[in-house]
Amino acid sequence: MKVRLSDSSRGKYGLVGHVGVGHVHSHSGFVQDDSAGFAVASLLLKKALPVDTTIKEVEFDPGSHSILVVTASGGQGTTSPRRGVTPREVEMMSQAIGLDAIFSQNAAVKVFGRVYGQGVLEVPVSFQGACALAALDSFKRMMSTSLLVTSEKFPNKYDIAAGTVVDIDDIPVSLMLVINGTNGGIGPDEDYEGNTPWTEKGELMSSLALDRIPTVVLESKAFIPSMAHEIVENQLMVRAQPEIDCLPFGEALFKAGKEAKIPIRLERTLMPMPNGALARATEDLADKIIAAAQKLKSANLSSEKTAIVARLAQWISEDAGGVTFMSNTVNDQMRGAGILPGISVVLSMVTTKEYQSYWKIPQLTPTDAEWYHTVIAGALKSMAQG
Repeated sequence: MKVRLSDSSRGKYGLVGHVGVGHVHSHSGFVQDDSAGFAVASLLLKKALPVDTTIKEVEFDPGSHSILVVTASGGQGTTSPRRGVTPREVEMMSQAIGLDAIFSQNAAVKVFGRVYGQGVLEVPVSFQGACALAALDSFKRMMSTSLLVTSEKFPNKYDIAAGTVVDIDDIPVSLMLVINGTNGGIGPDEDYEGNTPWTEKGELMSSLALDRIPTVVLESKAFIPSMAHEIVENQLMVRAQPEIDCLPFGEALFKAGKEAKIPIRLERTLMPMPNGALARATEDLADKIIAAAQKLKSANLSSEKTAIVARLAQWISEDAGGVTFMSNTVNDQMRGAGILPGISVVLSMVTTKEYQSYWKIPQLTPTDAEWYHTVIAGALKSMAQG
């Protein structure tokens, strides 16, 4: 694969990858590395530029309670956990020096052992966000005006999107990197994910034609319990719903994977328009919490209160991630991956039950990313040839 910055102002095809900072767990046992899309897209851009996103420094400012991550290329990312940072956590973060900030969830897991969102583990989530911001800032510093970056500020969030055009094997492709992060390390909140064309991000997308060209939305490496019985090896997964998504692009991705002998599957029924699905899931979780709270209200025994609170903690640290990550109305329009209907297809990765049993939290590897790249290059060639 040959990648270089393009002379074209917009691509014939699009690639979008995001990081949902702290979006690790979801409902029904779903667990993911939601930084995978951002990593895959960023590594493509690194093939065109001599950017070093290795973490060089990690500092903590006790006055502002802020974490600073600095890369070898000078990129900086700063976040502040809601409940501060302990001296031991500062020591732990120093272990990230030498890791690649692009793999932001990996860095957080390697330093802290695990990550939970929803305000459960604020320091690991904040640290992950600082890594992602530092990686993006590394590109911004090197590319200057050739990387279009949003500056819009949202209440309680540090969402940012950046886009450019690259030639992949001489095919112009509009490439967009997206970070969805919530102040305080309490996320996830991802109305801005994928190729959702909102506000300033929508303007950026329009300038790169990402609101109208066939686009691959690069998504997470995930363990999906409902599919576990049929997953015998970690594999890429293409999702494209007939009459809603860009099925020809999806079929081209699947074909490219098969030709490269990369484990891959094509799913045509996993992304129907939800029509109130997230609102119902939110209500269901709220009902469970209310019922447990009522039991807690009348509980006497310490053992009973402990069991109830532990159940609540598990729901908040895991299941709640499946309802907080997106507004109900946005989900009705863009589905869980934040995808613009009509032009999009999703490329992600699914893991085996054995993988999940051992690792507990999926982590994208450089080899995984190369699988994505190989499939993308093959699909682009096939689409360009008509």
